[in-house]
Amino acid sequence: MITIAVANQKGGEGKTTTSLNLAMGLARRNFRTLLVDMDPQANSTGIFVNPETLSKDLSHLFQNTAKITDIMLPSYNHCMWVLPSSSRLAEMETVSVNSVEAPYILRDALQTIDPPMDFAVIDCPPSLSIFTVNSLVASNFVLIPLQAEKFSMDGIIGLQQTIASIKKRINPDLEILGALLTQLKPQTLLTKTILPVLSKYFKIFEHTISDGVAIGESHLAKKSVFDYNKSSRQAQEYEGFLEEVLRELKK
Repeated sequence: MITIAVANQKGGEGKTTTSLNLAMGLARRNFRTLLVDMDPQANSTGIFVNPETLSKDLSHLFQNTAKITDIMLPSYNHCMWVLPSSSRLAEMETVSVNSVEAPYILRDALQTIDPPMDFAVIDCPPSLSIFTVNSLVASNFVLIPLQAEKFSMDGIIGLQQTIASIKKRINPDLEILGALLTQLKPQTLLTKTILPVLSKYFKIFEHTISDGVAIGESHLAKKSVFDYNKSSRQAQEYEGFLEEVLRELKK
């Protein structure tokens, strides 16, 4: 199984949108895919089910009161499952952080899925919490969605340091897959100025996601952008990005 953590400690960078459409794009290619919602805001979960109506979610995994297979939900695509979150997960942070086993909870749980998935895509919270640490420990790759804005740059150093620490101490195989520019306004001076700076930190994917209404409308419709409007510009951009990801993974 290839596990990809979609991470950025700043909110509003497109983590949930990218996690959802990456996972659904893989499922549409008949890869068995698990979308893991590690964010207590549960936005990824909310695309498929009301998080507050669930009897079991990731908080129960962290409490050790449920197995991962007890929590997994099927999505509307036969090749994709969801590991849901809810606001209850936030209550587990202070409890879990004191355990020696805390960083390994998600990794160990994912390894028990039989038969294993082809891919797991983890929607990380917008913070460097124990849930982000769990996500990075469990992953092979980190994907960083971000906007070409000054404030998007501010959290990069902290995220880099966290990734480097996890790689050094716990997960030596962790690699940065690259950065995906989202909500892009390509003609602005700011974008043209920041892009060369960003490329010094990470590989920047050639495909970018432009600013447009299809993404927001797909969220309201509780669908991926492919299922909402596959001919939209943003759907085509995510298709191109997905092909680029698959090429990178083959290297």
